[in-house]
Amino acid sequence: MPELPEVEYARRLLARFLTHTHITKVSYPDADGLAKRFLNCTPNSFADGLVNRKILDIKRHGKYLWFEMADQKPLTPIFHFGMSGGFRIKSAPDVTYLKELEHVKRKAKNEVDGQCESFVYDADLTWPPRFTRIRFLTSTGHDVCYTDLRKFGRFHLIDSNEPLSCLPLSKLGFDPYLEMPKLDDFKDLINSYRSKSIELKALLLDQAFCAGIGNWIADEILYQSHLHPRKRLNTLTDDQLKSLHKNIDYVIRTAVDAGGSHKFPPEWLFHFRWTNKRETEDYYKLKIQFDTVGGRTSAYVPKRQLLSDDEQHQVDVRLAARDAKRASKKKIAKNDDNTSDDQENENSVTVVRSKGLRKKRSKQEMIESDFEEEEKEENAEDEPAPTPPRKKKLSSEPVANISNRPQRSCRQKTINYHV
Repeated sequence: MPELPEVEYARRLLARFLTHTHITKVSYPDADGLAKRFLNCTPNSFADGLVNRKILDIKRHGKYLWFEMADQKPLTPIFHFGMSGGFRIKSAPDVTYLKELEHVKRKAKNEVDGQCESFVYDADLTWPPRFTRIRFLTSTGHDVCYTDLRKFGRFHLIDSNEPLSCLPLSKLGFDPYLEMPKLDDFKDLINSYRSKSIELKALLLDQAFCAGIGNWIADEILYQSHLHPRKRLNTLTDDQLKSLHKNIDYVIRTAVDAGGSHKFPPEWLFHFRWTNKRETEDYYKLKIQFDTVGGRTSAYVPKRQLLSDDEQHQVDVRLAARDAKRASKKKIAKNDDNTSDDQENENSVTVVRSKGLRKKRSKQEMIESDFEEEEKEENAEDEPAPTPPRKKKLSSEPVANISNRPQRSCRQKTINYHV
């Protein structure tokens, strides 16, 4: 998922090519599949907020990116990349922006869109790229595409020239790259946090506390700080708070300076966590374990990120209670499935028996009806012939075909159609 470094890289890329230009055309190659991603606007209104307007600058806060317009029209388009979004620009072949040209060509041809791919396209590459969701044309001749494989990106159109004072940006915490608080202010912020017993991994993932940190950055910060992801916030010492503050700034700035190339220091956990194995080793040959913390898969090194005996005991108790709760839910669900299967079997047996009874009854009724018809025929020989009934006048309306089969009465169900 694109996190703060990837979004900052995309911001710099767009600022290099789109500032002081006008958007002349906006198109949606996949308008139907993207319509639900426009949260407080429609695709047409979002395009109207871009066309024929001059872009003054590209801004970012956390994982959100927006265009700052030069006119006084109070409309600000905002982008969130979701799981796999990014911008691509078709431009001069000599511009690669911290990426080798051959590497860019290879990734573009293979269409590896699992991560944020914001870079400049060479002139000989296929255009527009696959998974293009929005396409912009500028007055300077640049062709910009927003690509998103999984279509989890979100788009807002804020009726204000100050988007930071409006939702969704107003609910975000501080940006660690733009406005990292000093140590004393950071401690005050920690002390004023609403949940003192929250786990550190969940704290770093809380965008209302710190905007822009995602899963792998949170793991890297805790790894560099020698802090366990399940350690509670209210158990941190002053030295640990100082280390956490220092490494938030260090990891974010190092990742941003590396740009889109991911050329991080070789001892980072980042290089060893992306494996299909459940267990692997870090740079120092220490075992990496994986656990679900804060709702996300977390990588950590137990021998480096230690817990005290009391903290480990509390964690074991919580995990045991969680596993017992999950086991009881599975048992209840399994019992419900078994009872439902038993009920279905009983119902099927009852249906089969009832069908057999119905067949026997129908045969008996047929025999009785045959006896009745024979008696009627025998009695009819002794009775005088009945007078023929009067003929009814035929109507000019067409007569519907009526089946001789017995008709069943059924309840009609009203269907409401929503257009």
